[in-house]
Amino acid sequence: MKTSEPPRLSTSLLVRLAPRHRRESLVGDLLEQLRQGRSVWWFRRQVLATILVGLAADVAAHKLLAVRALALGWSAMLVVYLLIGPLIQETRMTLFRRWGSVLWGDSEILRQLWVYYGLPFQLVFCLILMAIGWLVAGLHRRRVPGIVIVFAATLLIPATFQALEIRRLLETELWPGWGWGSFRWALLYQAMLALVAYPLCILIGGLCTARSDGDALVEGPSS
Repeated sequence: MKTSEPPRLSTSLLVRLAPRHRRESLVGDLLEQLRQGRSVWWFRRQVLATILVGLAADVAAHKLLAVRALALGWSAMLVVYLLIGPLIQETRMTLFRRWGSVLWGDSEILRQLWVYYGLPFQLVFCLILMAIGWLVAGLHRRRVPGIVIVFAATLLIPATFQALEIRRLLETELWPGWGWGSFRWALLYQAMLALVAYPLCILIGGLCTARSDGDALVEGPSS
């Protein structure tokens, strides 16, 4: 990659997450310095710093909106965990009991993916989380980046406790071995979902609302 060519991902994040009132000038200034000889890594560091500083200032200036967004988001999360989650789990177990042999036949790998990992149902759950992120962002459209990122970050609080409990379980001798069929891999998988995939789904769903604001700026530098 030439040093004067802006990284598409960093540029896309900048035009969507930079402070709204300074977005166009910040994008123009950073791209201009990149073309004048600054390195791509310098550009990425500046993008990260700009986003973090803007996020902190945005949330600090709109505390009540942030609290309202968190209340709305976590209310939706409670509905999912208390109502939709058990429904998904019951559907999963019903299909396992009645149609398991048809769904995966003699394949042990497919059986493990269904029983231990629940991949089809995790996909549904991730889509629901994206919808929650979209809902929170849609009701706070003028403050989308800060609101959505803070909400996604709060998911790391229960995820951290879950990861610590999974670590405790992994240190026991309940599931010896580390083969494909080992339940330990499933525990690690659950930890990664909670720490990485679920917050990322909230971000993806929420920041989709910022796409239209940044598309015009993205088209220029990325072409």
